[in-house]
Amino acid sequence: MNTEDFEKLQAQAYAEVLELFSYDANEVDKWLLERVRGLNYMTPKEALQSEEGISKLRTLIGRLQHGIPT
Repeated sequence: MNTEDFEKLQAQAYAEVLELFSYDANEVDKWLLERVRGLNYMTPKEALQSEEGISKLRTLIGRLQHGIPT
């Protein structure tokens, strides 16, 4: 994946995080730095640094949006 495509993927994942937190940037900023069990105790910010991490993050967001325990 080239840099441009990766940056688009990051932006899309970040937009999904914003939507999850009802566009509350302060809450998003806090959550991005917390270790998350559903990401194997990685922070969402760390997850945004790789394609695999973004995939896991987007899966987690979908689970949270549908009330599926993580």
